[in-house]
Amino acid sequence: TVLQKKPLFRKEELSFGAFLGICTGFLIKKVGKIFAAFVGTGFVFLQYLSHEGYITVNWDRLEGRYTRTLDLDKDGVVTKKDINTRWNSFINLLTQNIQFKSTFLIGLYTGLRYG
Repeated sequence: TVLQKKPLFRKEELSFGAFLGICTGFLIKKVGKIFAAFVGTGFVFLQYLSHEGYITVNWDRLEGRYTRTLDLDKDGVVTKKDINTRWNSFINLLTQNIQFKSTFLIGLYTGLRYG
């Protein structure tokens, strides 16, 4: 027996929660790409200025700030568990006080995946 793939959404119907989820997922993906571009550009720019002798970058201090911000279990290392905890708290923020949580999350996944 061959299993047929069923689409996440029927073309004929799109619930309010799914619509909001798709839009939110699309936004998160696009803003994430812009953020990554800014961080990457900033890194290259700082490295260039450092290489040319204009500035001295204290990478240990920047790394410490990164670790203090993202290391939620305070073990000194940013792990997958820390990132998952941060992501789950963000999802809880997005789905607080809404009755259509399941369709929103399906839409969010779709927007992140295909947006």
